[in-house]
Amino acid sequence: MKSFMKIVALFALPSLLADFATCHAGTTDVQYLVTDLGTLGGSFVFASAINNRGEVIGHSTTNGTAAMHAFIYSNGALKDLGTLGGTNSYGYAINDSGQAVGAAYLSNGQSHGFLYSNGVMSDLGTLGGTGSDARAINNLGQIAGSAWTSNNAALHVYLLSGGVMNDLGTLGGQRATVYGLNDAGQIAGASWPASGSIWHAFLYSGGAMNDLGTLGGTSPYSYAYGINKDGLVVGKTSTSASAEEAFVYQGGTMTDLGSLDLPGSTAHAINSGGQIVGEASVTNGLGSAAFIYTGGVMTDLNTLIPPDSGWILEVATGINDSGQIIGVGTHPAGQERAFLLTPVPVLHISLTPTNTVLIQFTAQAGKGYILEYRSAVSSGAWQPMLVLDPIPSIHPVVITDPVSPGTSARFYRVRTSY
Repeated sequence: MKSFMKIVALFALPSLLADFATCHAGTTDVQYLVTDLGTLGGSFVFASAINNRGEVIGHSTTNGTAAMHAFIYSNGALKDLGTLGGTNSYGYAINDSGQAVGAAYLSNGQSHGFLYSNGVMSDLGTLGGTGSDARAINNLGQIAGSAWTSNNAALHVYLLSGGVMNDLGTLGGQRATVYGLNDAGQIAGASWPASGSIWHAFLYSGGAMNDLGTLGGTSPYSYAYGINKDGLVVGKTSTSASAEEAFVYQGGTMTDLGSLDLPGSTAHAINSGGQIVGEASVTNGLGSAAFIYTGGVMTDLNTLIPPDSGWILEVATGINDSGQIIGVGTHPAGQERAFLLTPVPVLHISLTPTNTVLIQFTAQAGKGYILEYRSAVSSGAWQPMLVLDPIPSIHPVVITDPVSPGTSARFYRVRTSY
């Protein structure tokens, strides 16, 4: 089934003028459409994660601030996942099959990790203590989270696989928590090391929990919030400059991703193509702006949405392999709301010295595209010039359209196909 997103660029010959009035002018190859995810009836909503089908998990109040329930956003609507018998539940992760995990209260007031699958919320139990959560689920159905041990002596990381909750321990201290899990069974999170109660990012891989260290500071700390299929880890860390900066960890090296116009940033998620999203300190009156980091450059996402949208994007919490981004920001009505950003390619069109029109855009992973033209801006049938099938990676597309003297005006557009 094919579906139009929008015309992202028009080009007319022989005037040789590009008309970008239908998109937000910018310097990147991708702009974004903004969708409000809505709420479950209350005033608070948070988007936690997005899968490769574009389904979003999070949590929202159901009536004012009385109760918080986990939800899944799919096909334009929120579905309330309920609880385990108590008042509240929180949604944290969703895999590509639509299985979701989080934490929910029981009728006795305890909070346990849950799995939501086939319309049923199941209690995952604990490691002998009174509480647990489920923070991540991969496409194999493995689940990672943290749970209290007997007598609530310590909070340990676990990996639930094959119906067995395996205790993975900590970095030596009494606390550990999970934020990410990939299909290789690698886990990212944070833990107290044996030397104290300052959190350090960790990567669990090959049966061992490895301390990723920090980038310095007077009281060095770090947290790992996301991991992709290749084991790249992102998060935040203190630095020797006494700032808190986003990092990416790869091959034993932690790299500072920098910030926007003020010191301070946090990376929350990374996709299989290495695109990273998060938040960075800015002078926008709200304190932070959502960012995307790609190609070695951190960009404020507020510069990549239509300037008349009315949105202020404050935090980006997730990104899927198609480049869709979720987060939280200020809605045009002035309310804090969760958003979904859908990438729209920008056409770059020019005339070469050989009198050929050069058309370029960046295709996103997992999306197909149709490039079309016609001779009038508002009438006539669109004719296909290029049909591009989906491929797994982000990639540039270049096509030429030879013209000859006397050629009538020509207008181009690109649309996605699914």
